[in-house]
Amino acid sequence: MSERWSAEAVAAFRSVSRRRRWRASAVLFSVGDESDHVLLIRSGRVKVWSMSVRGTEAMLAIRGPGSMIGDFAAVDGEPRGATVTALEQVEADVVSGGDFRRFLHEHPDAMFELLTRVVARLRESDRHRVEFASSGVAERLARLLLELAREHGIPDGAGRRAIAIPLSQAELASATSASREAVARALRELRECGAVSTQRRQIVVLRGDVLAEYAAR
Repeated sequence: MSERWSAEAVAAFRSVSRRRRWRASAVLFSVGDESDHVLLIRSGRVKVWSMSVRGTEAMLAIRGPGSMIGDFAAVDGEPRGATVTALEQVEADVVSGGDFRRFLHEHPDAMFELLTRVVARLRESDRHRVEFASSGVAERLARLLLELAREHGIPDGAGRRAIAIPLSQAELASATSASREAVARALRELRECGAVSTQRRQIVVLRGDVLAEYAAR
């Protein structure tokens, strides 16, 4: 799901922000934190995740440049609902919760954009629930890889797209509500049909059309 904001909203946000950097693997904030600052990512990517009732990591999203994170806590005043970890060095514009709320009141267009982001996330969540209830692991993994390739893929000029995020099989499993073993079998199936190639923590989409056929099953 795209999280891109308009140039006008970004400029207004940055006018009241301060810039900050985090190293790879740093925790930007954790589930349950009482903080309410908001970040607009300039560079780098983060993983949004929480813990399942079984005590395993559940990856909720990958966000990159142009994405805003932390806005829910700033709006409703509740503790953080997820942990955000830097997958690589991250630079972001940071605004306090109070300044963010004033920013929204002073920029109605930005408030409307925030509303559209919330609606998009709810639709995405509903779609995932339906997919997890009706699809097998290979289908869910194919949809995830297509989304990652679209949002974070690096084209090589020959129709292939390397996913520019070093994700482990455990992380892919948490994102698809599957076991690591099931994801390993699904990746092997996708490799054998020529849809993807894999190395350690690296996936290249070779045939997006074949991957799309799996995703549509």
